[in-house]
Amino acid sequence: MAVRVAIVEDEAREAEILQNYLARFTQENGTQFHVRVFPNAILFLDRYRADYDLVYMDIQMPEMNGMEAARRLRALDEKVLLVFVTSLTQYAIAGYGVSALDYIVKPVNYYDFALKLTRALKRLDTTGDRSLTVSTKAGMSRIELDDITYIEVTNHQLTYHTVEGDYEQYGAMGALEKQLAGKGFARCNSCYLVNLQHVREVHGYTLRLSDGTELKISQPKKKTFTGLLDAYLAGKEKTE
Repeated sequence: MAVRVAIVEDEAREAEILQNYLARFTQENGTQFHVRVFPNAILFLDRYRADYDLVYMDIQMPEMNGMEAARRLRALDEKVLLVFVTSLTQYAIAGYGVSALDYIVKPVNYYDFALKLTRALKRLDTTGDRSLTVSTKAGMSRIELDDITYIEVTNHQLTYHTVEGDYEQYGAMGALEKQLAGKGFARCNSCYLVNLQHVREVHGYTLRLSDGTELKISQPKKKTFTGLLDAYLAGKEKTE
């Protein structure tokens, strides 16, 4: 899967340099990137979708500078990795207040760029594959898979029950089950897709989750569900 990158830069030449460096990194390392360039922060934030992995943000831009844009970005997306690009290091250092991963000083040197990109990709290796982007009435939300206790479907309405609250989205449970295959989720009946790491007890045809929620296991799903749970627990024991 390609790493999704946004470049927010008002100078076309500077944006082109970053694009060229990403292309060179692909040639040297094989990592694929899906890149979109925004000439200003307002366009970037307008109808923002929380589906980027990495954002390169110039600090000195007209209309809205990168620091203000970063504060608004964090209100929309707390998880996306943010790297500032600037000629003024004092502003970049202040970027840690908006949880910036790093900063790059202009003129951008490829080797410094590649070093910091490698650092960002290592961070994505541990988090990028463990989240979902959910489209709700309130907008786009990125949910960590570990925070999901279970997912419920009612009349094509999916409800993601998480440790931080519930999120609702229109969708099909079958498609979601395929998307989460191999990531520690299992169907206990036609209505519920359960995060196995949150299962605390199973008694007959009832399971209890870490938050105390009890769910029913259907007879047709019993064998498959308990088999997946046993395999998950066995794999967990091996890694501990």
